[in-house]
Amino acid sequence: MARVLVGVKRVIDYAVKIRVKPDHSGVVTDGVKHSMNPFCEIAVEEAVKLKEKKLIKEVVAVSCGPQQVQETIRTALAMGADRGIHVEVSGKDYESLGPLQVSKIMAALAKKEEAKMIILGKQAIDDDCNQTGQMTAALLDWPQGTFASEVAVEGDKVKVVREIDGAWRPSRSACQQW
Repeated sequence: MARVLVGVKRVIDYAVKIRVKPDHSGVVTDGVKHSMNPFCEIAVEEAVKLKEKKLIKEVVAVSCGPQQVQETIRTALAMGADRGIHVEVSGKDYESLGPLQVSKIMAALAKKEEAKMIILGKQAIDDDCNQTGQMTAALLDWPQGTFASEVAVEGDKVKVVREIDGAWRPSRSACQQW
């Protein structure tokens, strides 16, 4: 059985009304409620389901950012993750943290933790990039399944089913030997 990393991003809570900074350089984040990205919650739920079916042995929640992301990791632990990893990034480094930097961190952690799978939400509601998963797969030279609506472990392979316009189909590229 395998270890799975799950990315959990701290974002401004989806129910908060966003305010633009007076200088138009971004949005006001001070004093604003944050929570786990909703798509990351789905990723944690899927990983926990695989663990409950005894198809994986450990779910590790990973978050990059300042001290406050520990709250997001605790949420993942409450949802059923076994442990969490906080990659501390703060100040100007945090402000410039983008999908490529997170992908490099996730790839390095996958190697260090000997993870066999990484599950990420399809996108983050703050930057809407949808790039981290693809870049991480490229860095690791792993196959990928994107926009998964169902993930199944069948023997030593992973099968991903994704929704396409008007139908469902298995993603051929997502089969990976364990």
